[in-house]
Amino acid sequence: MKNRIKELRLKNHLTLRRLGKELDMYDSRISQYETGKRQPNIETWQKLADYFNVSVPYLQGFININIPNNFKFNSKKDAIDCIEKIMKALDISKEDLEKSINDEK
Repeated sequence: MKNRIKELRLKNHLTLRRLGKELDMYDSRISQYETGKRQPNIETWQKLADYFNVSVPYLQGFININIPNNFKFNSKKDAIDCIEKIMKALDISKEDLEKSINDEK
């Protein structure tokens, strides 16, 4: 299974050197993490996840839904996009959601 370190680094327009500087890590070590030649310890996984504002399992490639740490979203649109991805992944329709909300009342 491939982790998402490089994907997120590139998405954020960061070089290995820049990311290393931001995280106080050697860029060669980050490169090894990206290629799978070396595995980060749990503290490093968390440091990387916090930096990219994603969960550790998402960063590790275990799950495909990007849920930011502590459910902090940059915008309402980002939160809605996340909800839509979860609904799609679990095959939940808008009607299912509305019925569930109405059943709660």
